[in-house]
Amino acid sequence: MNQFYGTLRGEEYKKFVESKGNGSFSADYLSWAVVHDFLKKSFQYVTYKVHEYSIQTSNGSTLTVPYMLLPNGTAMVKVTLNVTDENGDVHNHEECLAIRDFKMKSAMNPDSAQIENTIRRCIAKAGSMLTGFGIELWFGEDIKDLDYHPTIPNFKELEGNTNGEVKTVPQHILDIKTLSRAVEFKGSGLQAKIVKWLEEKNPTKDEVMEKYIKMKDQQIGIQNAKKKESK
Repeated sequence: MNQFYGTLRGEEYKKFVESKGNGSFSADYLSWAVVHDFLKKSFQYVTYKVHEYSIQTSNGSTLTVPYMLLPNGTAMVKVTLNVTDENGDVHNHEECLAIRDFKMKSAMNPDSAQIENTIRRCIAKAGSMLTGFGIELWFGEDIKDLDYHPTIPNFKELEGNTNGEVKTVPQHILDIKTLSRAVEFKGSGLQAKIVKWLEEKNPTKDEVMEKYIKMKDQQIGIQNAKKKESK
């Protein structure tokens, strides 16, 4: 067994398990707060990143949201969990979850409460996958989903809900926008500059990646300088 994975694999979790629903819609959950508590008590540093996505409409507006909107009106969230152990080694795990309704079916045009709950459950799942804590709750989860038969809505409904045509923003554009909002660049006006550069220049993917690498190097330089100052 992987040594890090085994750190919390044998920890007692069953007394924290909660059951939701009834009949064919019942499910057992381990609260994200319980997982977070065990991680914070066991490791030096624990951080989460909720991935953000942009959707653009035909009227020119852009929305940044913490979920990936799919063409059929359903959505998913993605979370990256980073854990630093006592030796200073960083372990990470990226996890995705579909946003579901109370019947455990994919929610159509999910509301804020459904999105928030799915993000929290995704954090709990990432913790289980990375450390083994409460992993048994996920055994057979993929098999259960084989019985799921989705209902595909009319794509025009999705267009109506976003007041126009929905377009997917390339990942490299999302990455550089996210980086421009990093705490190290706060107050520099970098975010506005990047948005303007993307709109006016319409750069190629290679040009965006080149600028991204330079910004990443700058971010690391700022972080290292702060570490030196704190010593």
